[in-house]
Amino acid sequence: MPQYKYPLKKGFKWMVKFNYIEPKTGEQKTEYKRGFNSKRDAKDYEESYIEHLNDTPESNDKSEREPTFCEVYQEYLRSHKREDIKESTLETKRNIFERHIFPTFKKKIISEISDDDIAEWQRKIKDVEMGNGKHFSASFLRTIQSQFNSIINYAYSKGYMHRNPLADIKNMGIKDKRVEYWSTDEYEKLAYCAMNLPNYYYAFEVLYWCGLREGEMLALTLKDIDLDDGIIHVTKTYQRFKGKDVFTTPKTPSSVRQVSMPGFLCDELREYIGMLYSPEPEQRIFPITKSNLSKQFHSLSEEAGLKRITVHGLRHSHVSLLISKKYDIFEVSKRIGHKSIKTTQDIYGHLFDGVQRAIANDLDSIRRN
Repeated sequence: MPQYKYPLKKGFKWMVKFNYIEPKTGEQKTEYKRGFNSKRDAKDYEESYIEHLNDTPESNDKSEREPTFCEVYQEYLRSHKREDIKESTLETKRNIFERHIFPTFKKKIISEISDDDIAEWQRKIKDVEMGNGKHFSASFLRTIQSQFNSIINYAYSKGYMHRNPLADIKNMGIKDKRVEYWSTDEYEKLAYCAMNLPNYYYAFEVLYWCGLREGEMLALTLKDIDLDDGIIHVTKTYQRFKGKDVFTTPKTPSSVRQVSMPGFLCDELREYIGMLYSPEPEQRIFPITKSNLSKQFHSLSEEAGLKRITVHGLRHSHVSLLISKKYDIFEVSKRIGHKSIKTTQDIYGHLFDGVQRAIANDLDSIRRN
């Protein structure tokens, strides 16, 4: 996890905060310590602390027997400590394992898990009914499966399993779900309904016309917006985690970027910022949460009579608009902050089908004229 600098009356010190898995109980815990003279000292403390977890009597006892699924899960998380997994990501992962995987596999010896065990677990997961009587969506089933697969594949790569039981198992859910989006005309219906809610109207405008992720938009401060040059500087992302505001680095290094705004959006944001009461440079200009953003979005969508999509669908809608205008995939990928063109192609490749047809028609008209 990141190290942080904090001020003192004279100078400053460093502190560190990181998550780890308690070997004895399998519970996720957080260690927090202040008073370091340098970022390196804080990082060394974190690495030394986590390495020491492997030296406990419990760890030594495990080496004399085959590990359980839960023990391999703990080792897997420790092996990824230097990747600075975000707290929200760890929390999501922990919830999936606790609710949907551990009830079946937590105490099982990893080498004894068979393809029949996995098939039976899949059947039970698919049969689970939620409070509304519905079953898990295909995309969520795929998420559960992917988390489970990560531990089995890790165990196999480390030699804890002589064969990979996933080899003969079909994954649950679907992998490549086509994105849902609105046309510009559809989006304008939402914008019209949102005009009496300035916070949300301008937030939706940024999402649709710039293609930002929700967390990137919610993290924006006055310092991030250059209205003179028409640029949004994306440097962080925001979320509400365990009752606290949390700012972290964006999803990938490529997500740190500059996004050019259309002129009308600059005018709108200048108007909106003028409505704020004595805003500070570090103040969030959209002081709302993802939860409230989603609630208002769906309420307004219903009022406008639009098909149901997610708030993230505004980002998909932005990309769809760019693709329909025949912009190069490299520029599209760069604008939305994907780590590679392949990522853009994997998610939005099917949207280029219409562009290919338009290109063919253009070529046809050239020859015929």
